[in-house]
Amino acid sequence: MLQGENVSVAIGGRRLIESVSLALRPGELLAVLGPNGAGKSTLLRALSGEASLAQGQVRLEGRTLKEIGPDELARRRAVLPQETRLAFSLAVEQVVQLGRLPHRGRCDRRIDRLAVERALQAVDMAGFAARAWSTLSGGERQRVNLARVLAQLDDGAASGRPGYLLLDEPTAALDLKHQLALLRLLRTQVREGIGVLAILHDLNQALLADRVALLRGGRLLALGAPEEVLTPAMVRQAYDVDARLIDLPDGSRLIAAG
Repeated sequence: MLQGENVSVAIGGRRLIESVSLALRPGELLAVLGPNGAGKSTLLRALSGEASLAQGQVRLEGRTLKEIGPDELARRRAVLPQETRLAFSLAVEQVVQLGRLPHRGRCDRRIDRLAVERALQAVDMAGFAARAWSTLSGGERQRVNLARVLAQLDDGAASGRPGYLLLDEPTAALDLKHQLALLRLLRTQVREGIGVLAILHDLNQALLADRVALLRGGRLLALGAPEEVLTPAMVRQAYDVDARLIDLPDGSRLIAAG
């Protein structure tokens, strides 16, 4: 597991995350929800090793992140931030190839090329390989960045160990078609044994997760199955809005707020 134990993060004396404990398991989709300023992105940065901890530990399969070398850590966990900027323009294929840097010296170019091709195909960007990054829309750039982190975790049978994918609002820049495609892709990654943590704002998208973590004010309000966490009472406590559950004829549910 990728496990945060009693994690706190402070900046300028202010606690952004306060004593949060949760674990991301291999082969599960964990959705992180909460209002603006709840600490979702800070928690992701703490779990990825990018934020200094005021308290607690983050462990990857028993080892603290500080005990793991940067290349090994990059092969085991990948992070997709809300926005990625490039100081110069590359071709789409070259951007995705950046995800293969942690694998230097471990596999030949053919394996790297196949990993890049698989990643671009997965995000429906295979026909964009030669396009310049600077010519892409925001949504297309997000899909290319998703391909980059998928290529980063593509270790094949080299290690036999699961990877962990951490995504900060991955659907934010995507149109409806590609939001749905991304959620299907995440489920595919989960079936392949990847542990996926995704920060989401859409409560109905979170219903597709295996578990939901609900934050407010830097604290963990609830953690569990979507039907246990996304109740009208918990939505009211987290977001200060009324919500109701709507049962659909096919047995699924929707959450309506307001």
